Amino acid sequence: MIARHTFIYVGARAAAAALNMGAVAVFTRLAPVETYGSYLFVLSWALVLYGATCQWPKFAFFARYDEARAPAQVGTVGRLLAAMLALAALAAALCVVMGLASPAVAAATVAAVVGMTLFEASTEIARTRLAAGSVALAILARAVLVLALGSLALVRTGDPLALVLAVALANGLAALPALRAVAPLLRGRASAVEARRLIAYGWPLVLSFGLAALAQTIDRIIVGRSVGPEELGAYGAIADFLRQGFVVFGESIALALVSIAKREVRAGALGAAEAVLADAARAMALVGAFGAVFVLAFDDVLVAVLLGPGYRAQALALAPILLAASILLMVRSYYFGQVIYFTRTSHLDAVASAALLVTVGGLSALLIPRMGAMGAAIAFAAGQAVACLVFVAGG
Repeated sequence: MIARHTFIYVGARAAAAALNMGAVAVFTRLAPVETYGSYLFVLSWALVLYGATCQWPKFAFFARYDEARAPAQVGTVGRLLAAMLALAALAAALCVVMGLASPAVAAATVAAVVGMTLFEASTEIARTRLAAGSVALAILARAVLVLALGSLALVRTGDPLALVLAVALANGLAALPALRAVAPLLRGRASAVEARRLIAYGWPLVLSFGLAALAQTIDRIIVGRSVGPEELGAYGAIADFLRQGFVVFGESIALALVSIAKREVRAGALGAAEAVLADAARAMALVGAFGAVFVLAFDDVLVAVLLGPGYRAQALALAPILLAASILLMVRSYYFGQVIYFTRTSHLDAVASAALLVTVGGLSALLIPRMGAMGAAIAFAAGQAVACLVFVAGG
């Protein structure tokens, strides 16, 4: 089962990564640097809002899942997500009232959060139940739809908000295979007991994911505000390209191996779970080493193929630092970050997220005004390193 699930997830994520890189290549040629930067700026705020409201229930569900109580748990997490989406919409509306965002930007941000929530929650429930085929199909569908709908939006309108809405729609449509796989459970009734169990485990994640989402995007927000969307477009394009390459393997390893390790823990086979996690550690070390050598050897070719002419010079300058940041991000998120599933508490993730935010935010405020996007890259890499050290020391 381990080999089959790993093959399915790695294959799907590799194909999706190729399509996602193709989307970056197409978008950076269809959109001027400023337009792409504006899209990334709105998407950054959507990621912050999603992390602060709608991300924690799916992780609490995975950590507390029990086959015997599956219908009640799925029904409960569905109601919790609906409540979190309402909270996200309320937060966006308050930003409009306070003059912090225009109605169009707020609506696009909420649409992006809805799309992310549908996709991430449905695939999390399906992968918890080891429905690897459905999750893989959803992953591939999202990559195809993002490329197709995003390209259509840019060709027809050239509007960054239209691109945000296209990506949101792609997420929502891509969730359908996973939703179909868990459809019998979606009719389950919500349970107050299950809600208390999920909230008891997940409430620290509200803080940690909100902090992590802000830490993952604060460099882009500061670049967009202080330097401008044009420099953000080039910085975000190369950062997303490198991150995608490592996240594809890190996420595949987590989807396959960590899901199986968690099942072994539920069955009481702690030794078997430790062996699976050791395999995950070795796999990520291999991915990091091979990926670093490959990118450093072929960075000129990769940047020329993937990014439009207006993005290339800055991308080449930033690539080495963002390469290190991407490897550290993979290890933090998909290995060290998975420790919360094997402990009684999720507080360690909150501590690591706080350290990540303080490091990235502090260094970004200090370096970006003087060094521009290079300062953002240094801040992001340093933050990932500090967060990894927190997991090592705390674990």
